[in-house]
Amino acid sequence: MNKPGFLFLTLLTLGCGGSLSDEQRKKLNEGMIEQKIVKLSDSEIVSASLERGRIIYEAMTDEKFRSSAIDSIARQYHVTIKLITPGDDDALEVENQLIEAYVVAAETGSVPDNIQKIGVAEGRQEYDSLLYTRPKVKPLPDGAVKVEGIWNIYLAKKDVILSVNSK
Repeated sequence: MNKPGFLFLTLLTLGCGGSLSDEQRKKLNEGMIEQKIVKLSDSEIVSASLERGRIIYEAMTDEKFRSSAIDSIARQYHVTIKLITPGDDDALEVENQLIEAYVVAAETGSVPDNIQKIGVAEGRQEYDSLLYTRPKVKPLPDGAVKVEGIWNIYLAKKDVILSVNSK
């Protein structure tokens, strides 16, 4: 059943003198939160995405980047996590562009994390996902760093907005 239908049925039950169990009340509140209209600017969404990406990356760091832990973290945060290395055949164009930018930036010693809007719907500039990237670097003896790859964390815009809304 869709959420508006569930909400209507719940309200109808309440109107008929029925009472809600704790579980039903919880689901009703969750449905109301998801249906709440929230207006966020692009900069607020980007900032929240950057913060969420950093939290997820920190969780990956705490788990020492073990693949089983990364899968668990991805499920927990409802994201997709991929490590892309230079020359990967299955990398998307935006991923290849980002890794090239990180390789060039490593020469200057600047390899910060990054957030990109991705995904276009029906030719319009409507972005439904954000891509948080962080380079995997190896220090070199001369003090510079070598980019071995980039960690890509794909965040759904809806999840980012809901995470801001739940604070």
